[in-house]
Amino acid sequence: MEQKEELKILPLSPERLGDFTDFFETGIPETEWGHRCYCAAFCGKDNCSETGMEKPEARKEAAVRYIGDGTMRGYLAYSGDRVVGWCSANDRNASRKCFGARFIIGSELPETEERGLSVFCFEIAPEMRGKHVASALLDRVLADAAEEGYAFVEAYPAKKAEGETENYTGPLALYEKAGFTRTGESENCLILQKKIGSGRD
Repeated sequence: MEQKEELKILPLSPERLGDFTDFFETGIPETEWGHRCYCAAFCGKDNCSETGMEKPEARKEAAVRYIGDGTMRGYLAYSGDRVVGWCSANDRNASRKCFGARFIIGSELPETEERGLSVFCFEIAPEMRGKHVASALLDRVLADAAEEGYAFVEAYPAKKAEGETENYTGPLALYEKAGFTRTGESENCLILQKKIGSGRD
């Protein structure tokens, strides 16, 4: 049986900004659309009015702002001192109008009374794919969400994805193995949830 890579999963923070940007610049091949995307489309705000986001420099500048003001959340996976994976995990209601959510779902998410956390994106270094990095990241998301009082974690696997890089929202099997169940769908994706708590203060 394949052994899990020894990983350290740490939350995104301003102190880890350099590790985050370096991963998107050198850890993802230039031939893949995750290269220099900086996950800037996914954050806890309505960022559809941001201009110039088709340019990597603008995406990086936006990501720096989002990380600095706390509207972008997620986790970095380290192998030694090197980042080998990333997972975007943002407050659901705060993120429901962000460009990324509207892109993958086709519309903004409806607001919920219960507190939810949305898992939007995974990026894994090519040499680490198939080594359980995404499952380690998701395990940390679920553990922290429960500790922070969220009622559920939600995910949006694509109905059809061609190749590794188009499966950036995470494969269905990853979520099913973690105990997620289907609660809905859009034209392009399934909507899955895992209940983890009451979600009420």
